[in-house]
Formats: sequence, C-alpha cells, structure tokens
Amino acid sequence: MRLVEKISLSQLFVLIFSFHLGTAIVVSVANQAKQDAWIAILLASFIGIGLIQFYSFILMKMPNKNLFEILEACFGRKIAILLSMGYIEYFIYNASRNLRDFCELIKIVIFPNTPMEFISLTFMLVIAYILYMGIEVLGRSMEIFFPYTVFFLILIMFLLYIGGNIHLENLQPILAEGFKPILKAIFPVLLTFPNGELIVLTIIGAYVTQCKHIKKISIISVTLAGLLLTGFTMIKISVLGFEINERSTFPLLNAAREISVANFIERLDAVVVFVMMMGIYVKVSIFFYCALRGIGYVSKLHYRPFVIPVAMQIAMFAILIAANTTEHFHEGFHLVPLYIHLPIQYIIPFLIFLFIICKNIKKGGAAKDVV
Repeated sequence: MRLVEKISLSQLFVLIFSFHLGTAIVVSVANQAKQDAWIAILLASFIGIGLIQFYSFILMKMPNKNLFEILEACFGRKIAILLSMGYIEYFIYNASRNLRDFCELIKIVIFPNTPMEFISLTFMLVIAYILYMGIEVLGRSMEIFFPYTVFFLILIMFLLYIGGNIHLENLQPILAEGFKPILKAIFPVLLTFPNGELIVLTIIGAYVTQCKHIKKISIISVTLAGLLLTGFTMIKISVLGFEINERSTFPLLNAAREISVANFIERLDAVVVFVMMMGIYVKVSIFFYCALRGIGYVSKLHYRPFVIPVAMQIAMFAILIAANTTEHFHEGFHLVPLYIHLPIQYIIPFLIFLFIICKNIKKGGAAKDVV
C-alpha cells in the first residue's frame, strides 16, 4: 500500500492545536504562580508564538527538508547522525512520558484493576497501526475528532458556569507577590512545556502541502490553544482554589466532578478522559512519528519496518520511566525541563539559526564581490 506523506493546512491546524493542548489542559502547571498561574500561561503563550516564527524561519530557509536533513545541511552527515540519535531518543522519551500520563489517568478513573502494561500496549498498537498507514491518516483522524474535543471543552465550561461552580474570587489577589513567581513558573517549565515541544514543527512541517502558509496556520493554532489553556487554568483555579489545584494530579478532572446541574447532569469523568485521550493520542503519535523519521534518516531506510519495534519500546518505557505517579510528575516538572528540554528545543535550533544567518551573510558578501 502506498504511503501518502503529505498533510493539508487544515490537518496541520488541528494537529498543532491538539498537540499544544495535549496534557497541559488536564494536569496542573505553573503552580509556582499560585492563583496567577493563568497569567504565567498567557505570557508563555507569546513565547510559543515566537517559537513558531523561529522554527518556521528555519523551515523556510531549508525548504522541503525536515530537522534531520537540516542538521546534515548545517553540520555534515557525521555530526548530524550524532545529533539525530539524540533527537530520536528525545522523541521516544517524550512519547513515553505522555503515554504514562494517559495510563495514570485511565488507572485512576476507569480501570483501577487493569494492569498498566495492558493499557500502554493497547494504546500503542492503535497508534502504530495509524502511523504505519502514514501521517495523513493521523491528520484525517484528528479532523474527525477535533470538533468533539472542542465541543466537550465548551460543554465542561458551560456546565461549570450554570452550576454555579466558578468562583472568580479564587483568582484574587492578582499579582499579590509581584512578577517573581510568574517568572519562576515560566522558566524553565512553561518555556519548554508545552511551548518548546513545538520543535516537532521542524519535522511535520516538511510534509505540509502548502509550505508557505505553515507559519500563519501554526501561529493561529498556537494562539487559540494558548487562549484556551489560559481560560481553563482560570476555570480550574476558580472552581478548586489554587491549593487544591496545586495538589491535584488531574485538576480538570476534579473540577469536572464538581458539576451538578439539577441533580441530573453529574460525573462527567468520561468527557475529561476523552479530551485527554485525544491530546495524548496526538502528542504520542507526533513524537513517535518524529522518532521514526529520525531512524529513517540515520538508517537510510523507510521508517515503516521500524514502527512496531519502536512502538513496543515506547510502551515499555512508559511503564519503566517512573516507579509511581509522584516520581513521574516530579521528574517531568523539575528535572526534564532544565536538563533535557532546553538543549534539544532551544540550543541546537539556535545553532542552526546562526548557521543560516552566517550562510546568508556570506552569500550577500559573495554577491557584492561579483558586482
């Protein structure tokens, strides 16, 4: 069967939007800012928009090349292979972390007695089948599920409002401790999660049909996702208070459990699980796809034969990555952003940026010499 390696602009929009929301809308982030967490997320959204322009600039200067091919164009194949191996492991690691988030949620909410290994393996087999068919299948599937995700998010917001569960006084006092807690929340966590993870654009962006519109569509997508993240952070704090929001593993789930309309509409746990499942589905799939592309580049083979082995590796790592939920979230919010995310998401792309700038300067100088 022929693999179609192109996605449309509408598919890029839903993929980036869903990827950016991912787990960030369900878990508790920016806790250092307390009741001002929504301000931190709003400000961090501007960083995400800046990163989109940064990554889009690299793509436009190296047309029809993904990140791994760009590394070769900048540093040569030997260095590119070494860097690519690091990126491959990074993408596999991130896919495993996000899959573990999903496994934790399913264990807590739906299947407390089901082995986590079974949940992890089943979910990865579905994703492996989709990517085996090609990235366009992933894009088409998200075009189908995207309206439902948005509808359920709006439904949660509406029911919390009419149920009288939103207490805006929980957001006060605003900036009680100044901007310092907000800056602590932004660096390094919000700088890298979910904003820095947009580095995947340097790979999937190479397979968009109309590449000249990548920046515009991605900026719109990240802007809307950032506003939605900000709004739901306000809602979670308004419903739960920042103390409970900070202690909750999945605060959106706890907030949804507060819904009670006419003693009839209650316990919308399944809606929250669906929203998170769609976010995890996209994030794991895209990280997985990026790793496969890297393996294909290094091996000079098509990535298709590696789909099942890498899927099993991700499923296994999701279980082994942490002994328990507390260790998993501690590693994700305190260790990974500073020591893993920053070099991968910022330092290496910045070196690529410098190479492109220097190359353009040399071209300009050569052109003047000819004249």
